[in-house]
Amino acid sequence: MGDIRVLDELTVSKIAAGEVVERPASVVKELIENSIDACSRRIRIEVENGGKSLIRVTDDGVGIRSDDVELAFERHATSKIRKIEDLDGLQTLGFRGEALPSIAAVSRVELRTRHESEPFGTYLRVEGGKIRERRKISWGSGTSITVRSLFYNVPARLKSMKSVATELRNIIDVVTSYAIINPEIKFELFHDGKLSLKTLGSGKMLDVIVTIFGKNVARELLGISYSSDDVTVEGYISKPAAEILGRTFVYVNRRFVRNDLVESAVRSGYGSLLPKNSRPFAVISLKMPPRDINVNVHPRKTEVHFYKPKAVEAAVEAAISAALRKSDLVPKITAAGAGCITATAMPEPRAAEARGVVTPKGTQTPLELDESVAAAQHEGEGVLDIQTFPLYQIYDSYIIAQSKDGDIFIIDQHAAAERIKFEKLLEEYQSRKLRSQELIRAYVPRLAPQQLCMLEENMEALRKMGFEIEKFGDDAVVIRAVPAILRVKEEEIMNVIERLVEHLKESAGKGDVGENELLRAIFSTAACVSSVKAGEKLSYSQMREIVEGLKKAKAPYTCPHGRPTMLKLSLKELEKKFKRA
Repeated sequence: MGDIRVLDELTVSKIAAGEVVERPASVVKELIENSIDACSRRIRIEVENGGKSLIRVTDDGVGIRSDDVELAFERHATSKIRKIEDLDGLQTLGFRGEALPSIAAVSRVELRTRHESEPFGTYLRVEGGKIRERRKISWGSGTSITVRSLFYNVPARLKSMKSVATELRNIIDVVTSYAIINPEIKFELFHDGKLSLKTLGSGKMLDVIVTIFGKNVARELLGISYSSDDVTVEGYISKPAAEILGRTFVYVNRRFVRNDLVESAVRSGYGSLLPKNSRPFAVISLKMPPRDINVNVHPRKTEVHFYKPKAVEAAVEAAISAALRKSDLVPKITAAGAGCITATAMPEPRAAEARGVVTPKGTQTPLELDESVAAAQHEGEGVLDIQTFPLYQIYDSYIIAQSKDGDIFIIDQHAAAERIKFEKLLEEYQSRKLRSQELIRAYVPRLAPQQLCMLEENMEALRKMGFEIEKFGDDAVVIRAVPAILRVKEEEIMNVIERLVEHLKESAGKGDVGENELLRAIFSTAACVSSVKAGEKLSYSQMREIVEGLKKAKAPYTCPHGRPTMLKLSLKELEKKFKRA
């Protein structure tokens, strides 16, 4: 007898169920999706013991016809599609016909439902995939599915479940993700009989965000809106300086998904405004023709494949950069309470409307290196209402200035100088006016083998920004000139090179990095190393030069690494602290 055998049906069902039902949150997800597809306006979720003991999802949707009740628990039985071509026009969340059979295979399920066209309802009890009881019942409308003893017949999976708190957190995450994109539906989540989450069903996404995350988060959000021939982008993003927990919710045709391309595009849209190692809060809703995406990637339906990835990426970046470009991003110092001053970003959320056709990244030329948030050039001075007289320096690190209206600006001299120099480097590069400053004597830095490889790989990019650098023997490079705008002393060249190498290593770790991003990283590092430092005394003319340069900058609110360049204390807030207002 051979070694290969056909598995029995029960084993096959349990294995297949493992692809769909991973934990209690998976059950909640599948049942919520069914309720949404049933055109429900109210969905009630009840769980006990983190979903381990009981999960019940009740909706007021159209219900299931009595003739279809048993068929709903058959594998690959669905009302959503008839043939594979129907996926090109799919409008529902479900389509595989695997959710209910998979859940029933590893639990004890009770179904109560009545289709809106029928006078009576149906009760069905299923255990381990086998139908145990069916009868007619009196039932209002919609469907209620109760799942008990999850994984009772799969001991290995039962042991892998986490603590009650962890499983509940995952359930809350699922309900949250669907509540945000379905604000017209009223969601209620109960755990052990206590209300954990409730939305209004008002139809406004911002109302859901306020309900779940609070007003403080909502105040830090900017609306985004963008449309191209291929994709429409709607949603909200947090202001760069917002001190809120970073989370990204991605939806494609109202389907909650996880997609690295979109999350990467979100960060690219912020450009250098986002502080290093920080994550923004973002809700990104994409609408596109179903034929342009493949939702049939994984049984859990949380992954999609874009047939036009560059168009999607460019649209997300354009939506975010447009919203940031139209907003005043200077952090505002406000009086939070007695004797307490805090800095918060401003202003109130407002949607950015940018319509048109985007240019995919693949069509960019090396000269298109301008900051995403500064895509529209400011005309002359006056964008920032900051006066150049009087100016004061405190702690040898901050410049104090004021506006015509008496508002006070506290400017970080290093961050501001870094922003100014960074934009000058970009401007000179784009106009092909980058000049090199020849060194008195050639410089041969000591480099580790890995550093040497990094420099060799990026030699051409370094030459484009003004370095005269070439291979010197088998294990060294020689530097004969540096960009003139850096104005670095020869003893600082090694510091510049080391910092550049670190950026090159970080970029290499991110995979395929375009030339524009690489040059931007090099320029930001060079600007940082060569700018005035914190703790450095400045003359009045040096302070004025920084303020004037900041006023002319395209993106004056942050340094190239995302730190704020200034804070603002309004005269009104100041008078409030002195009890004058």
